[in-house]
Amino acid sequence: MCDDYRARLIPCAIAAQTSGLSDIVTALSQAYPEVDIDGLSRRAASLRLRLTADRLSGVLLLDHTRELTTAMIGFLRRLRGGIVGALLAVDIDSDFERERLLGWRRHALCVRMPLIASRGLRRHLLCECARRDMPAIESKVARHIIHAARGRVGWLHECVRRLQMPDYWEGGQLHIGGLCTDTEIAVREGGCGPRMSRRSIRAHIGA
Repeated sequence: MCDDYRARLIPCAIAAQTSGLSDIVTALSQAYPEVDIDGLSRRAASLRLRLTADRLSGVLLLDHTRELTTAMIGFLRRLRGGIVGALLAVDIDSDFERERLLGWRRHALCVRMPLIASRGLRRHLLCECARRDMPAIESKVARHIIHAARGRVGWLHECVRRLQMPDYWEGGQLHIGGLCTDTEIAVREGGCGPRMSRRSIRAHIGA
């Protein structure tokens, strides 16, 4: 989505993890990098960015939304005059998290993303590996990855990104357990780098 908006010269930015107003303001500053906010307080910076968004509409993509505070809701509502939209992506894997979401949905449209079937995930996995010039994945490895993805295409994207990291390989062998575990953690927490050390990988492979 971000690539599409930027290709059409629409200001757009992504917050990799959204847990406070500062994450939204940071994303807004990335969408409008020409706005000088150095030396300003958070309140002054927020106001300057909001006024810029009112003149030139843009899009905010707020991923891994873990909290939605009163300050965040108020700021997003004030953006309605000029901002094209703010999309909040929330990972929900339990009934408890689904109940928590009900309190966030005031005055908002909520769309539940459908899970992708295993066949579609497999096709997507092969296409992504080919696009990144990665070697072919063994069938059993592909099955393990698709099973761990549980229909989540975002999870699959993060897993493919990590497949390129040398930290998950040792002597030509892939530590699939560590890869899938770290992918799950990264998706839930918005992390980027590998969590498993080489020493830990060797121990698992040796076992």
